Amino acid sequence: MNRPHELPYAEKHRPQLHFSPARNWMNDPNGMVYYDGTYHLFYQYNPADKVWNDMHWGHATSSDLIHWYEQPIALHSEPEGLGYIFSGCALVDWRNSSGLGQDGRPPLIAIFTHSSDSGVQVQSIAYSNDAGETWAMYDNNPVIPNHEITHFRDPKVFWNEESAHWIMVLAADKVVKFYRSKNLIDWSFFYDFGEKFSVNDGVWECPDLFVLDVTGTSEKKWVLLVSLNPGGPNGGSATRYFVGHFDGEGFYADHTDVRWLDYGPDNYAGVTWSDVLQNSNRRILLGWMSNWQYANQVPTDPWRGAMTLPRELSLIPTDLGLLLAAKPIPEIELLYQGAPIIHERLLLNEPISFPQQGELPELFELVVALESPALAGRKLRLRLFNDADEQLIFDIDLAANEVRMDRERASFGLDEDCGFFTKLNAPIIASEAGQYSIKLIKDVSSLELFTGEGLGIFSALYFVENQLNKLEIMPFDCEEVALENITIQPLSSIWRHCES
Repeated sequence: MNRPHELPYAEKHRPQLHFSPARNWMNDPNGMVYYDGTYHLFYQYNPADKVWNDMHWGHATSSDLIHWYEQPIALHSEPEGLGYIFSGCALVDWRNSSGLGQDGRPPLIAIFTHSSDSGVQVQSIAYSNDAGETWAMYDNNPVIPNHEITHFRDPKVFWNEESAHWIMVLAADKVVKFYRSKNLIDWSFFYDFGEKFSVNDGVWECPDLFVLDVTGTSEKKWVLLVSLNPGGPNGGSATRYFVGHFDGEGFYADHTDVRWLDYGPDNYAGVTWSDVLQNSNRRILLGWMSNWQYANQVPTDPWRGAMTLPRELSLIPTDLGLLLAAKPIPEIELLYQGAPIIHERLLLNEPISFPQQGELPELFELVVALESPALAGRKLRLRLFNDADEQLIFDIDLAANEVRMDRERASFGLDEDCGFFTKLNAPIIASEAGQYSIKLIKDVSSLELFTGEGLGIFSALYFVENQLNKLEIMPFDCEEVALENITIQPLSSIWRHCES
């Protein structure tokens, strides 16, 4: 089944840590399901061009969530029929409640939006009886027709043991609609969420509903994700979340404030894998690493679009209430290459370069741990740069509890009016121990930054003509900053292991 990418996968700007298709356009992750030792990633895909248009479901598989193999297209658009294949989910129908399984094996069921040439959006299903290798359309699609709703899409479905139903959350303009079914085919509407929470002009998309343990307690809480475009904290598209409870009849949020999954501009439409909990107590999320302000313009060829790294979610009690945290999955350590470069107990009162000999690798994980005592008012600047006057600047401002990013001089090939040049910022939220740390994972054309326990997250693209091979760390607007340690861990390319 595995069909590796066409090598060398070394084009300018090509991600080496993040999944991207060999050619053409990709956006939202779809149909993420784990079955029989394989993680399946489906995604919005245009096989004919590197701009958004004729949407199919592309397909990739992995055994470890890190190394990915691109597969043949899974679901093909039907321009003369129900339409294009928009976003949705996939799951294992363990009980064969749909009746679509064969030979005593549970079928995989894909539930997705068909969108016609005229823009009518309905919900349909497809099924696979060979572990996701091939798919057949259900004969009586759609299973949920449209009732004159313009934006009516992106179903996510899970089995709810308490109510003994399949539950679907579905985006409809600026609300999330809830449906239930016994068999994945016959659906009934029962609840709307969101009217009082819609605070901007953005359309809601790609909902996800799941339960998480509250870290350090025996409590469980439900989390509802909703992506919206526009309206993000740094412009364009982004994803917010709600913490609350679900009783089988409705979802009820515990808070009214706006909470963001990721404060960076380049993480959208993220949803979680289905059926992972059959094997572990993990909730793993993946997002599309771009922003609708400039997604069709980024200077990549012959592909356009990449995914974030998979992230493991948790709920953490804080002074601000229960907050959703995310960290890179531990499997990232599969990419560790060689010994890390470690510097301990540093008192910075002037700029210091790292590493002190040689150049930075192209791919690395950087961890900066700041000493807890006397942190108030401290400000730290990280500057990634090269000799061609290209750079990225991160200002870590503990006085304002904020990290700020400037990518103006890392915007090769982009127009100034596309929104890419906006000054970017995210909050810093300390761990319960009061310690401050920054983890930054650098790829060829993207960065993912995590503060503290993953409570402040910042994902961003950048584009340079030459490798950013130097790192400078310095205090700014203050006399000195004490660092517990700095660790630079080189990483290897995910494609290196997918050559055969």
